Amino acid sequence: MRSRYSAFALKEVEYLWRTLHPEHPDRARPKEEMLRELRAVASGHKYPRLHVLDRQPPDETGKAVVLFYARIFEKGKDRSFVERSEFRHDGTGWRYLSGDGFPASESPRPPETLTLADFPSPTGRGSG
Repeated sequence: MRSRYSAFALKEVEYLWRTLHPEHPDRARPKEEMLRELRAVASGHKYPRLHVLDRQPPDETGKAVVLFYARIFEKGKDRSFVERSEFRHDGTGWRYLSGDGFPASESPRPPETLTLADFPSPTGRGSG
């Protein structure tokens, strides 16, 4: 997770593409289209800090879970969010499979205090 956050901050969109799991829905889209979108998102935001809040080791299917709080700003506006992300190792490295998140401003308590127990399963509220 840290490397993907850093890749957004450094605008390393090829890395972001490579670290998407083959089962991620964006992998079905044209690569160049995705790279353009990732470049636009990365360029339009500031990424001052990532807080990894909690994690679960891989389960029997090889899926690992990370809960993080990403501090992000767009033109001075706070766009920070909390996300429960799923990753799966593909034999080479960990790949981003999916995420379920919400704006940090909607957190029931300070985002830095959240744990995976607050997110026992995907809630379907969208991805951050």
